[in-house]
Amino acid sequence: MMQMFDHVARDVHAAALEWRDVPIRARLKLLRSAGEVLRSRRDSLLDCLRADGLSTALAEYYGAWILRQAAPDVLEHTASELLRTTPARDEVWVRRPDGVVALITPGNSPTINTAPLFSMLLVGNGVIMRAPGSDGGVRLIAAQCIGATLEAAGYSPKLLQVVTGKTRPLLESIYTCPIVDTIVFFGNAVSGKDVAERGHAAGKKVVLELEGSDCMVVWSDANLEGALESATRGFDFSTQPCPIPKHFLVHPAIRPAFVAGLCERANALTTVEADPEAGLLVPLFRPEKFDRLLAEAKREGEVACGGHRTNAAGQPSATGVYGAPTVVVLDHGAALLSSPLFCEEINVPILPVVSYAGDDAAILQTMVETVNAIPFGLRTSIWTRDDQVATTFVRQAKDVGLVLVNKDHAHHPSYLSPWGGPKRSGGPHGESHLFWQKTSRLQGVAAPPNVIRDALLGAGDKLELKIDNEIAWLTLNRPKRHNAIDQGLAAELSDAVDQLVTNAKDLRGVVLRGAGASFCSGADLTMLQHLNAKAARRFMQDVTWTLRQLERLPVPSLALVRGFCVGGGFEFALHCDAIIASANAKFGLPEVRHGLTTTAGAVGRLVGAVGKQRASQWLLTGARIDAATADAAGLLSEVVSDDLLDEAAAKWCEHARSLPRAGVSAYKRMLAPLGHTDTWLAELEAFEGLKRGQQHA
Repeated sequence: MMQMFDHVARDVHAAALEWRDVPIRARLKLLRSAGEVLRSRRDSLLDCLRADGLSTALAEYYGAWILRQAAPDVLEHTASELLRTTPARDEVWVRRPDGVVALITPGNSPTINTAPLFSMLLVGNGVIMRAPGSDGGVRLIAAQCIGATLEAAGYSPKLLQVVTGKTRPLLESIYTCPIVDTIVFFGNAVSGKDVAERGHAAGKKVVLELEGSDCMVVWSDANLEGALESATRGFDFSTQPCPIPKHFLVHPAIRPAFVAGLCERANALTTVEADPEAGLLVPLFRPEKFDRLLAEAKREGEVACGGHRTNAAGQPSATGVYGAPTVVVLDHGAALLSSPLFCEEINVPILPVVSYAGDDAAILQTMVETVNAIPFGLRTSIWTRDDQVATTFVRQAKDVGLVLVNKDHAHHPSYLSPWGGPKRSGGPHGESHLFWQKTSRLQGVAAPPNVIRDALLGAGDKLELKIDNEIAWLTLNRPKRHNAIDQGLAAELSDAVDQLVTNAKDLRGVVLRGAGASFCSGADLTMLQHLNAKAARRFMQDVTWTLRQLERLPVPSLALVRGFCVGGGFEFALHCDAIIASANAKFGLPEVRHGLTTTAGAVGRLVGAVGKQRASQWLLTGARIDAATADAAGLLSEVVSDDLLDEAAAKWCEHARSLPRAGVSAYKRMLAPLGHTDTWLAELEAFEGLKRGQQHA
């Protein structure tokens, strides 16, 4: 085992030395491609999860965890965290990879816990992953998706390798291998403590992802159906997954309805063997533990449903390998936290519901104390319509990795980590585990911005800048999204325009165009829905600043438009000195249809270009305008057939190069304050107000 492991480790180390020098944006591009491959293999992924013993329903739910970690917006958000700016433009913080990471996943859910690979690799690590020899999901993700993408891009697929074998001998090899820098261990708390001690003694960083047996709070005014749907997740996979709810702290006013509803749902559950499509129950991981905790439940409280073993058909059987979904009702008392139902990890389908007495303030305080006092800390959730109750809960629930309000307890958040927590869930250093952060270290860099960009960030792939014969060509490059503007594209455009400002003396003109079938479809609505009002305003303000920098260049600019030129894309075009469009171009400002406004001064610019009456009609209806109508309104410089668009651009460039630079620059300065009222600030404030209203709706 040791010789084989050392050989694998050397291969991973050699590949990691090359990979760590690849700029962040290049690593991002590759892993986005790997994620795209994985999404195209979704059916194969679900087949692998079903082979692990999950029903189709469970495979789809937990498969979504894996797919979320590989989603482009998650990867892009992570990449943005790897290099952070400071108020000093020549000082940044950058995350540097640990080097070689050994990832030890649990035997009962290796595929699901393969998902952290994407963020570990994105930060620049090489990874050795342990998986059972029979598991196909790990190999699908590691070899067929990530490894194949690495190889196709010219990198070594040995950057990520899967090893098999028993955990203990493998760990012994890891402890003695000087190449391994970091151990990420999934397992139980007892084993985790030993791994931490042995790993630290060997000089390695250790990240522990251990037990989960956490609380869900149900307040008197809870959305009962939502709470019950979330609570029923507690029986998933016979209660083996760590992030599902396993203790229910319930307000007495809603307890009878909650218990009745949970029992009704529990009694309707089926085994995966009997119902491969929708079953939630699998054979007990430890049947003797089910019997022991059931005896404890009967001694301490009232069993409301279940309370026996079953066969695969759900029929009671003293020797059955399944546990009937069991709900036990307990009264809160001083001995509660010393009960095995609370001080041990629940990984069999016996779920306690705790009832409380007293006034609301005392009940809430006791509930929070329970959440903080149990020995587990992955996550906690509360269901309530009362903002004050939610506020108190969020403020005081400090000893968990993730706090959720009125959300499915077990779900994967949009951008937060679903892993990690203190206490027995992650050890003394446990917290919400962002694996890109836990497997890297922070470094400060003070250097010229262009050096930082070239050395650390690298060239992006959402915007192409090409300077050819004194003409700068800016190509928006998200063709599959009709070049919708997200934070990545906006950042790359800002960098590119900064370069043009610096090198303006060497330019004669700028052409802005879109890759593929469209010019630009405006702000990416998927991104926008995740931003709160303040963040959305900041994004729009940054984009507007970039457009103003483009507009102030001392050379003429051309928007070369084909296909859709709508929303923010239309605002891009309005900042250019000329617009040449193909006959199939479609213009419009549809913000009103989304309950929003423009943000970059389009109101004043459009009124100046086509007059108030026509501008009002376009703005208030969000109508789509064809090229002929836009041209007749005086908005366009020229309309040509689609096959002649590039030729028209070439003629414009030739003319721009023929003009004396001094005269053009002088006219640009004179024209700058003329022609329209600048309405960008009023638009931005209106946009923020509307966005704020939407998030509180």
